[in-house]
Amino acid sequence: MRHALVRRLALMPLLLALAACQPEPVDPAKDEVAGAALLAQYETARETGDFEIAEMHADALADRHGRTEAAATMRRTVEEVRKQAEAMREQRRLIALWDYQSVAVDGGTQHTAALYSRVDDEFLEEGMPAPTPDARLVLRRHPAWGVSAYLVLEMGELRCGPPCTLSIRFDDAPARTFAGEPADTGTGPALFIKDEAAFREAMQQARRVRIELPRSGALVPVFEFEVAGFRPALYRED
Repeated sequence: MRHALVRRLALMPLLLALAACQPEPVDPAKDEVAGAALLAQYETARETGDFEIAEMHADALADRHGRTEAAATMRRTVEEVRKQAEAMREQRRLIALWDYQSVAVDGGTQHTAALYSRVDDEFLEEGMPAPTPDARLVLRRHPAWGVSAYLVLEMGELRCGPPCTLSIRFDDAPARTFAGEPADTGTGPALFIKDEAAFREAMQQARRVRIELPRSGALVPVFEFEVAGFRPALYRED
């Protein structure tokens, strides 16, 4: 027993010396090695245009290793990365607004591209259902009826003309006048835009389209459409 105690006491200075030689734990916020690894992933995503992934790596770098040189380097470019990431999310939202359908009909296939008018939910209370859109813009290509652009309206009655004229504004350009032609879908009124080719050409260069109908009593119906997500390839020809 005494010899074992003596051996342990003799080893104590060596153990203390070894403990003193152990490196201090690295503060994660200052971990340059880990920070550099995340910075490399961030830069790769940024350079390849994958801005949402770059933003994810930037957030991880800031949260985990925010006091490193790597984090300081990242902060010099992250503002532009966040702008580009937000633009990608916005474009994805705009693309999702459109609905494309291809349906077999007599003589071939009918292709349609459609989206609802924008609803103002700025003052909508939390938990309340979103307002119902007032109109739907439809582009249609039919083997017998040709190409058309028209509105399907939620209003119970449509009064337009004759002559029926629409004021249509593409983004912030001056409003243009288009001839319209009222119709009935069987479930409610519709309104065809007569010069479909001119309308679609202008629409494809715009982000927003604002269509104003003639005054109906005390009201001037106005519909706004966020058209920037239109994909012509999905509204295809046979």
